[in-house]
Amino acid sequence: MSYPRPGSAADAVARVRAMLTSLENASACYHLGGGDWRPKWRTPWTDANDRGAYGGDCRVPFLWGYQVPADRPGYNRGSWATVSDCINYNSLIEDSEHEQDLVVPVTDAPQEGDVLCYPTIDITTHENGVEVHHKFIGHGALVVGVSRWDGKTFASLDIIQVCGPSGRTPAAIATDGSVFDRHTATWEKPEHRSKLLRVRP
Repeated sequence: MSYPRPGSAADAVARVRAMLTSLENASACYHLGGGDWRPKWRTPWTDANDRGAYGGDCRVPFLWGYQVPADRPGYNRGSWATVSDCINYNSLIEDSEHEQDLVVPVTDAPQEGDVLCYPTIDITTHENGVEVHHKFIGHGALVVGVSRWDGKTFASLDIIQVCGPSGRTPAAIATDGSVFDRHTATWEKPEHRSKLLRVRP
């Protein structure tokens, strides 16, 4: 079975900008695991079980904008993979570093339609002699404006993101990319830092 290739960056930016002014966006909320793209859907704010429009997670700008479904059997399979057969920001980052099926790392100036993201981080610590597991969920957004780009900070990019906490409305918001600068300042290891990816149509 073949899976759809992403649409153009220009179309993705237009589709994501349109989400901001849609009537559904005002009532849709952040919901981890919700939202997707299907050819017959008129809104991205639908849960994974097709029960109706109510919300979505941070993958929505990528999935809805580029018109690719989250489930993608065969995607990002390899010894490096933490997530396979599904599109999330871990699998996109890993894809950019290996197969480069959907995305590649950005090596020049950012462009509208680029993906700004960081991965989920799993850390095990020892606290009072007990092994404790910590999980910090990854996040991503779509770049929709580069006119303020200063060559250094993600805060100088205009983005559209869907972000928590759970239940926060409206689902999609337009902001700068400063949250991704803060993430890299906190998590300095190269594998944890925020990254820019470019979509391959």
